[in-house]
Amino acid sequence: MSASPTRNPTAKAPTQRLAGWLPVGMLDWPGRVTTTIFLGGCDFRCPFCHNAALIETPADPASWNGLSEHLESKRGWLDGVVITGGEPTTDPDLDRVLQLFSRMQLPVKLDTNGNNPEVLESVLADGLVSYIALDLKTAFDRYDALTGVRNSGARVSRSVELIIASGVPHEFRTTAYPGAIVLDDLVDIARSVEGGDRYAVQQFVAESTLDPRASAVLPYRPDALAATVGRCNEYIPTMLRGA
Repeated sequence: MSASPTRNPTAKAPTQRLAGWLPVGMLDWPGRVTTTIFLGGCDFRCPFCHNAALIETPADPASWNGLSEHLESKRGWLDGVVITGGEPTTDPDLDRVLQLFSRMQLPVKLDTNGNNPEVLESVLADGLVSYIALDLKTAFDRYDALTGVRNSGARVSRSVELIIASGVPHEFRTTAYPGAIVLDDLVDIARSVEGGDRYAVQQFVAESTLDPRASAVLPYRPDALAATVGRCNEYIPTMLRGA
């Protein structure tokens, strides 16, 4: 996120949830040069969350003017915009943001937790996103306990179905946090997203977690994760990140 975004609470903007933005990067959408936008507000409370500052909506949103000027000036060499959070699908003005980028002819990658399938269904039907990354937190039957949100497992499962059926390029990904995932769970999750484009297993980094106790949890050994990724590959192309 930009270290010190210019503040202008009176500026007209498509959303009042802009928490900050990274001007340029090549990691958030592999193979593309992008600007990454952070929208505050999330409906989950995962203990291992590393973006705890973005769980609440911003009391003092970042100015949209600076972001807009950047996008206009760099539109010739940017390959797209990444919208992340927080959880972008909780923003009631997400459609306005996506419509704006569509008019600017800027492709969008949307990061989501999948808890709002009705929002995903709408943006997919309108062709407003070019890539989706959905974080799968744990086995579907343990979602409610992990996230603190009732029926979240069923909603995320529905989002998986919508994304696979959409034909929009996508990936599913899971942070291998031992407090939420045993290694066999990763294989079960891979089986549940069979037919998807790809699955990424991400090593848990024990720092800056929402629940301080999560920072004391030891990550899985890289060799154990690599072996599990091999098993996941039987169902969907799977990669290992960060280990």
